[in-house]
Amino acid sequence: MSRGNDVMAGMTEEGNGGGEQGDLRFGWARDSLVSKNAASHSEVGVERMTHGTFKNDASQSTMRLTMAAENYLLSIYQFEELGRRVTPSQLAEELKRLPEVERPGTSLPSVTGMLGRLTRDGLIEVGKNKEIGLTDIGRAAAESMVRRHRLAELLVVDVLEVDLYNAHEEAHRLEHAISPLLEEKIRQKLGSPSTSPFGNPIPGSGHKPPADSMQLNRAAQGRSYVVDRIPEDDEALLEYLVPFDFVPGRRVEIVEAAPYRGVIKVECGGAEIILGYEVAERIWLRPAADSA
Repeated sequence: MSRGNDVMAGMTEEGNGGGEQGDLRFGWARDSLVSKNAASHSEVGVERMTHGTFKNDASQSTMRLTMAAENYLLSIYQFEELGRRVTPSQLAEELKRLPEVERPGTSLPSVTGMLGRLTRDGLIEVGKNKEIGLTDIGRAAAESMVRRHRLAELLVVDVLEVDLYNAHEEAHRLEHAISPLLEEKIRQKLGSPSTSPFGNPIPGSGHKPPADSMQLNRAAQGRSYVVDRIPEDDEALLEYLVPFDFVPGRRVEIVEAAPYRGVIKVECGGAEIILGYEVAERIWLRPAADSA
């Protein structure tokens, strides 16, 4: 799928009632519906919302995604990156991690309603066990969204020198408004990066996490590793880790792994960091090249 057709800023209608037009603010619309609603902007109240469009090459139709829809797809995609499918209740909890300024309703009825719209729009599928997965169309939209988000994270950290623990939220403010032209300019400016500052792969770059990467809670005591990925959406944790330079690419050693006490002790740059096992599950390492 062409990068230039991935996403652009736009507008959506509110207050249309039900039906296809009413679903515009939650999902996407065909070009004909977009044109019809654009013509009626002077007759009905509209709310300016930042959202994107991308070209579905298979059907040659253009989808318009609202901010809420994009954030749902982004959250589901992140579960799929870990090889997991998500249930509505798990998704509701994940959505609570979004910055407050763009956090959608996270009650189970709200989430269920949005999932129904995304299902009708062909972006997701929900199995009999209520596990949610992206369709091919939904995954293409999600990859576009994730790519812009991770490029925006790199932009604010590497160019604008924003602290790493603030990068995720600032990137959320930028990602929905990045046009295809600007996305390409950012990619070129950053030297065609393959990962975000948190170590996450940028879709389309060809990068995949190392096959031997593992969660910190599974690391062996006495072994040396390299930090591969750290959580991007836990500001408090990042404020704790960053002063120790516990970031992707940093070599660390497991000093003590004590599941019976629920803690793991890591040496990083001469300092010792103590983390709980629940937190350690969210940090990924890869074995150091010279580790025994």
